Amino acid sequence: DDERLAAVTWVKGSAADPATVKKLADDSDAVAHTIGLLFDVNSGLTNLNTIVSGSNSLPGEESTYDLVTRQTAFNLIDAVNSRFRLPGTPPTPFVFTSAAEAGWPEVSFGEQVEKVAPEWLKRYLKAKRMVEGKITATPETIRPIIYRPSLIWSWTKFDVLPVIPIFNLLSAVGVPFVDKTVTVTTLARAMVAGLEDDTVSGVQRFMQMEELEQKLA
Repeated sequence: DDERLAAVTWVKGSAADPATVKKLADDSDAVAHTIGLLFDVNSGLTNLNTIVSGSNSLPGEESTYDLVTRQTAFNLIDAVNSRFRLPGTPPTPFVFTSAAEAGWPEVSFGEQVEKVAPEWLKRYLKAKRMVEGKITATPETIRPIIYRPSLIWSWTKFDVLPVIPIFNLLSAVGVPFVDKTVTVTTLARAMVAGLEDDTVSGVQRFMQMEELEQKLA
């Protein structure tokens, strides 16, 4: 019953299939990769996805960070880079949903925190960083817009609400390796604003997301 959803062209397929991804990318002026999971099949914590996932999704038997995050994103990057483009064609805007923790090496005490992080989190961040590296490697064909949210929440997802104030408080008092949380609305609006603004490129933390959201207000 949502007019906005009714205007979307829905296509069934697998983002792990390069041919499917290329066909869709060839017809697009801009692309966005928002596929991911927090707990993969090797984490031992797959049932927790029903809590942290907005869609209550559960990973399949082959749902590893490498397949779901890295490979699907690489498929999209390769598809965009292989498109025919005339000389002078501006780079294609490319949104990627990374994670605040992917920036730990760039903040105080971040590397120390990651050293004691669980193995599943290290693999999760490795996949995110590999995508970030590849998406920024071809500026002539891709304008990378990398969003690094920490926890993403909404008022309809009650099970994660209790931890939101903790993250926000730690961020507010200056803990360098904890970022303020963002709502799914803030993230989505910031993505649209980033796609529309040719000057937006590179990593966008929560501060930039909140600023970008205001451009659509």
